Amino acid sequence: MIEFSDIALWVLVALPPAILAAIFLSRRQKREHTSQSRFSTEYFKGLNYLLNDEQGKALDIFVRLVESDWETIDTHFALGRIFRKNGEIDKAIKIHQGLIARTSLPQKYHVPVLLELGYDYLGAGWFDRAEGLFRQVLIHDPKSEKALRSLILIYQQEKDWHKAIDTAVILFDEDPVNIGPMVSQYYCELADIAKARNDPDQVEQNANQALRYDALSVRASILLADLAMNAGDCTRAISLFERIEKQDAEFLPLVLERLIECHERLGAGKELLRYLNGLNHRQQKLPLTEALAHVIESHEGAEAALDFVTANLRRAPTLPAISSVLEYQSRLGDEQSARLLQDLKAAIASIRKEDCRYKCRQCGFRSNTLYWMCPSCHNWASLKPCCMGEPA
Repeated sequence: MIEFSDIALWVLVALPPAILAAIFLSRRQKREHTSQSRFSTEYFKGLNYLLNDEQGKALDIFVRLVESDWETIDTHFALGRIFRKNGEIDKAIKIHQGLIARTSLPQKYHVPVLLELGYDYLGAGWFDRAEGLFRQVLIHDPKSEKALRSLILIYQQEKDWHKAIDTAVILFDEDPVNIGPMVSQYYCELADIAKARNDPDQVEQNANQALRYDALSVRASILLADLAMNAGDCTRAISLFERIEKQDAEFLPLVLERLIECHERLGAGKELLRYLNGLNHRQQKLPLTEALAHVIESHEGAEAALDFVTANLRRAPTLPAISSVLEYQSRLGDEQSARLLQDLKAAIASIRKEDCRYKCRQCGFRSNTLYWMCPSCHNWASLKPCCMGEPA
């Protein structure tokens, strides 16, 4: 039988630990709240120093705070990115340099800090320093995609195509769809350099390497076709030029004149006419009217060419089509009509001069010069012939 005194004793024994635990928890929460409040105060004090360009004082505060709790490092990363995005690269560098200089920096944060500092230097245009940091990252993580892609960007800017290739191929197995065309363009750049040096063997070697990484490389096909054409092998050149339709038909207008010349050298006018007629039916959006009209005229006469351009105009009303109709009508009509039509043709030519020849399919950048890499969005092979074939 349990006596009252036993219950009282149990209460006296059991109650103090519960009370002590409650007191301890209360004091701990109060301490954490005070610490958090002090952290917030110090952090905003540091921000104020940064905004007032007192970077030394700000850095001392941030380093002190992060050393007391390294889990807050993400906040420092976020702050650095904001400064970098706003063009205040020097402030971002100060933050990340302060972190990397700490001997107490935990190992798990070493690579992230190196990357952030590398991005800072990249944004500042200090490519040599950025390269050094990204290479340090690769020592710790040889497959770091962020470091490898950043190095590729640096080598593109510096036009160091050999280093760009060596770096990009590391990523090729993981992402062949995107990396393959990129590596292909680097080999085409090397082929262009060899072409300028009059080194046809090197041109062919690099162009073939480009096709190995991207079988749809129009640029590589053009390089090889020009090489064959210069060597007098027009049959091979024609085959390469015609292959472009399967690779990317939008680039065909770039090579039409050379394709026509190759057929003429071989005396293959009928084959050319057959090919262009088929092409005109398959690729109705391409600006082929003028080129095909001239071929038709040379083989069948001006009236046949006029019939063709008139039919084409009805099917697809474009400025080139209108210009071609006016040209043939002026040549076949009376003198007064011819003068009027020539004036209209000159007006259309003036309008076309003000328009662009190439347009980026990614960002809309327009240019009268073909760039294999868009100067605006930096995408490869995104500038394609435009305007000449757009509806009037």
